[in-house]
Amino acid sequence: MKNLTVLIRAELEVPDSWSLAEHASGMVVLKIGDQFVDFDLAPLATSTDAPDAEWSDRNAALVDTVLDAVVDMDVELDLQASH
Repeated sequence: MKNLTVLIRAELEVPDSWSLAEHASGMVVLKIGDQFVDFDLAPLATSTDAPDAEWSDRNAALVDTVLDAVVDMDVELDLQASH
């Protein structure tokens, strides 16, 4: 077996009304109105090597196989006001 580390960094420009909140589960999440939003790993696949390949999660068996291999995951959210 090998270990694969996947680092995903995303920066979003969000409205001032969005905030971070501690959910009752103990997680810090994004709060948009009355909804709580967390981020997760979403594997996408394609069966072609074409430059314009369509990537999707439609192959549920393959997506499940990849997700079953996840042994640890951590999401860290940081909200900063822009000037």
